[in-house]
Amino acid sequence: MNIRNIIKIHILLVGCLIISSQFALGAGIKQRMKNRLPVIADLKSKGIIGENNRGYLGFVTSTKAKEDVIAAENKDRKAIYTYFAKQQNTSVEVVEKVQAKRKAQKAKPGQFFQDPGGKWIKK
Repeated sequence: MNIRNIIKIHILLVGCLIISSQFALGAGIKQRMKNRLPVIADLKSKGIIGENNRGYLGFVTSTKAKEDVIAAENKDRKAIYTYFAKQQNTSVEVVEKVQAKRKAQKAKPGQFFQDPGGKWIKK
């Protein structure tokens, strides 16, 4: 085997490692979000949290239940939005706005979302 072939194999292996680590990272985020879903759904149904106008969870009331869960969810959402922004060659802010609109549309009756001006609206 000559040096060129060794370099090609090395580059291929590094590329595979990078791709597999992205899948592992994505799978980890997906599982964490799935695990948090029952708590988030409960807080939404109680009107404690809603989807804000940036695509993240926000507190609708002064009750700050499960702040650690909400912070973890928002941190994972930020990671996903950042990934999508890089993939789409756009800013995180653009992805956040698109996701906020999508999440507002998907809100169930009785749940809250925030309009672009910052007002909480009950669907």
